[in-house]
Amino acid sequence: MPLQKFADPFSPCFMFFYGSLMDPDVLQSVLGLSDVPRLRKGTIKGFRMKMWGIYPAILDDQEGEVTGMIWKCDQESHFLRLQGYETKAYTWTYCDVNLEDGGILGLCRTFCWAGDVNSKDLDDGSFDLLRYQKYFKASIVRK
Repeated sequence: MPLQKFADPFSPCFMFFYGSLMDPDVLQSVLGLSDVPRLRKGTIKGFRMKMWGIYPAILDDQEGEVTGMIWKCDQESHFLRLQGYETKAYTWTYCDVNLEDGGILGLCRTFCWAGDVNSKDLDDGSFDLLRYQKYFKASIVRK
C-alpha cells in the first residue's frame, strides 16, 4: 500500500504500533489518557523494520512482516498528538493488521519512515521493547 502523502480527514481507526508506543504506559503518557490503554497484538505484512538510532522505522517491503500492537484511536486530538510524537521523520499510512485470532482489521493506520529509504541514518536491526523500557522509558513516562 503506498505511503500516505496527503491529509485525509480523520475518522476513528485502529493504530498499529511497533516501537515505544507498544508500551501502554508510554501511550498513556504521550496522549495524556486518564486510564492505561488496552492494546492487542497484531502483525502487518508488506513492511520491514530498520532502526533510526534507538527508534524503529518501517519501510515498504512486499516480503516483509512486522509484529506490534494495535489500539483504537477515537479522537482526532489523539491522532494529532501521535503525529507530533512521531515527528516529521515519519508519515502515516494505511495498513491491514492480522490479529492473533486469525481476524484482519482493514484501514488501520501506522507511522512509516518519511525519509529516503536508502538513508545512511537507518541501520539493520529490530526494536527491543524490554531494552527500551529499561533504559529509555523513564524519559517519557514520569510517575
